[in-house]
Amino acid sequence: MKNQIDTIRLRGFLKSQIKILFSILLLISVSSCDDFIEVAPEDRIDADAFFSNVDELVFAVNGVYALQRNVYGNNLYFNTVEARTDNVGLNRADQAERINIDTFEEVPGNLTVLTIWTQSFIIINNANNVIARGLEVPFDNSVEEALKKRSIAEAKFLRAMSYFTLVNLFGDLPLRVNPTTDFDNADIPRSPVSDVYDLIINDLTDAASGLPPSYDGGPFNEVGRATRYAAQALLGKVHLQNGNSTAASTALANVIGQYELLSDYASIYAAGNDNTAESVFELSFNPTNQTGLGMNNQFIPASEAARLGIVAGGFSGLLPASPTDDIQSIYEPGDLRAAASFSTYDNNGSMDPYISKYIDLAAAGDGSDINLVLLRYADVLLMKAEADGENSASYELINQVRRRAFGGNPSVADPAVDIDAASPGTFLEKVMLERRRELVFENQRWLDITRLTDSEALSIINNHLALEYPEVPTVAAYRLIYAIPQTEIDVSNNVVTQNPGYPE
Repeated sequence: MKNQIDTIRLRGFLKSQIKILFSILLLISVSSCDDFIEVAPEDRIDADAFFSNVDELVFAVNGVYALQRNVYGNNLYFNTVEARTDNVGLNRADQAERINIDTFEEVPGNLTVLTIWTQSFIIINNANNVIARGLEVPFDNSVEEALKKRSIAEAKFLRAMSYFTLVNLFGDLPLRVNPTTDFDNADIPRSPVSDVYDLIINDLTDAASGLPPSYDGGPFNEVGRATRYAAQALLGKVHLQNGNSTAASTALANVIGQYELLSDYASIYAAGNDNTAESVFELSFNPTNQTGLGMNNQFIPASEAARLGIVAGGFSGLLPASPTDDIQSIYEPGDLRAAASFSTYDNNGSMDPYISKYIDLAAAGDGSDINLVLLRYADVLLMKAEADGENSASYELINQVRRRAFGGNPSVADPAVDIDAASPGTFLEKVMLERRRELVFENQRWLDITRLTDSEALSIINNHLALEYPEVPTVAAYRLIYAIPQTEIDVSNNVVTQNPGYPE
């Protein structure tokens, strides 16, 4: 009986998610010009009756931004991406589906993976509504015309980001480029990865041409929206992941010099330190509007939260996720990034590690006042170095990041910190090591690992698992992408097919 009840509940959940995917358009009411992405109220409306003017189009875009919290702003994405890398170890007593992801034994019915799939396609469908219906929105003057163009460009940026997330997790995908309003005619077969990347690249190229370089903070011009440089930075990341280093370098060159590294690495994720000079694009959270960051609750133990005076937050019992011994060992003496990323707490006399990168000492019941930086300048510098390969200019880009890490001026050479061709390792090994140190716990490590050859990626993964789960089977290459959720296959009447290697 319990299994029957669970099955009924699951079917109801899946049905509601699919209906949402096919039909909703979220509208975020704007109560403050400066907090447009941070406002919580949502309202489901008839999409066909929407967009009678440019203001409504902007509100719809705000809703697409807000939907990103459902993908990147919780521990589901962290567990799907970062937690299965050699940066993070999971508590074996944690929820079984998360452990199965960590051991590469997840099945097509895994609800964590399904949620990432569903929520990403909800973003895509809402972006499609803006892109398709935005073209029909009337405008009265050149200002409104420019705002209409920008809104469509923002939607293309957000659609591209979601497809980039999905293609790296699942491979071939159904390409949904029009609003899906007819539930009975929504079955779309998967398109090859190359076609998905073509859409992403086209969207980001269009976005870069339609977005402004910056915002002044006025009405409908709020700081935190996607910019031209955010589109070019993401385009560079896309090309790099797709194996086109030349195109990646060209895109990233547009971003070089437009931002700067903060003087203090620890301040990147300091509470309330939003939209800094280093931030290219970030996901906004604001506890004042009941949209505070909650992902970090699984990182800090309740006893440590209490010791630090955090009113709410912290995880009771054994932590679900913690830094691996390996990640703690890769930092050089004097590298300030280590202390800013993880710390230790007294666990009944044993000093155990925990992730301390995202701590808001004033956090209360509505979460932390910390934004998630999805694209930042240090990432751009290191991607540009990787794309260009070994030369003096690339080492300078890497060294700018390293100098800040040791408390120095990024622009001033430091022989004690700088690396060059004579430093140990291949150039790619040096870039990847610096990326791992710099971007730890920021959901970048999985992309970096899978950008390597399959054999190199599997070597890293299996070496990690041999330490964390020595009894699990060796990971096969097909596991480098996830199974397509079984629900998607079932709902499509098998029009959507499963990835090779997984049970049909």
